[in-house]
Amino acid sequence: MSDARIGAEASQVVGRPSRLRALADLGVNAESSAKALDRIASVACRVLDVPVALVNLVGADRQRFVGCGGPEPWASMGGMPLTAGFCPFALSVEQAYVLEDARADPVLAVNPAVERFGVVAYAGVPLRAPDAEPIGTLCAIGFEPRTWSQDDIALLTDLAAGVMAELQLLAATRQLARDQTRLRTLTAFSSALAQDAGDAVDEVSRIVERFDANAVWLSMVDASGETLCTAAASGAESAEAAQQSDVPLAGHLPPAEVVRTGEPDFLTTRADVRDRFAELLDAMPDIGSVAVLPLAAGDTRLGVLGVSFADERALSAADREYLAALSGITALALANPTRSP
Repeated sequence: MSDARIGAEASQVVGRPSRLRALADLGVNAESSAKALDRIASVACRVLDVPVALVNLVGADRQRFVGCGGPEPWASMGGMPLTAGFCPFALSVEQAYVLEDARADPVLAVNPAVERFGVVAYAGVPLRAPDAEPIGTLCAIGFEPRTWSQDDIALLTDLAAGVMAELQLLAATRQLARDQTRLRTLTAFSSALAQDAGDAVDEVSRIVERFDANAVWLSMVDASGETLCTAAASGAESAEAAQQSDVPLAGHLPPAEVVRTGEPDFLTTRADVRDRFAELLDAMPDIGSVAVLPLAAGDTRLGVLGVSFADERALSAADREYLAALSGITALALANPTRSP
């Protein structure tokens, strides 16, 4: 969002990565919540006596109306560009962004919301995710000048809390369903490895397909930390790159650190991968992030499990715990002396 009409401060807030991650986490629930969000917006219209109220999620390049109270064209508009309307401005305020008459400001008067849709008065409060990042607004719109009272803003703020409660309730429900599915998957995974640990990397690859991983590999090491073998179920170049250095897994590459410390390493950006794992990025330039997890059975460190992704991503705590469980189960199977990787 580089257009000067929306302001530098609003532009910085809208494009903030942590805000966009919070939006991605909760925004997926908006479609399922559409009817409830429409009702909240309609309540806002009645209690504030305004013609239009919107639940608006502000993305990186567009606003999305996920709840609407009001007539056409608003009811079916669905959204608008970032340079139209005033919700992007509301993201950078603590409590509320209000306009009594947008036409009185020469800059705001030429905003498409004013010129095309007749917006005159505006009051918007941020919708804040649990980490306090603003993901959008609940806003009230008037077609005549209006002085917004403290009670008006208090009512809008209370309704905004209801919007977030709805989105978070769905998020919790979805997370519970994911946790149950993952538990069943881990149980099946453990049984599969117990039957044939030699297919461990193939089994891991099948499981992490749900993460949209573009490569998976296992590197086994001896007691001195030197690589014994590297197996890849996908992205063979990754396995080769993970093994290449003056001494396999030597120096300060993430696999070596993970083997030494027994702690997982998550490289969440392409810059992180370039800085600390350049061999992998040279072999597979489309990699955006990497997770490297220890394969440890008790005090015995067997090697590492590597998973790479095409995009830059910061895995959630739940996703990290899931990958850690996968690596733990894999290590226990590989440590069985009656089987070989």
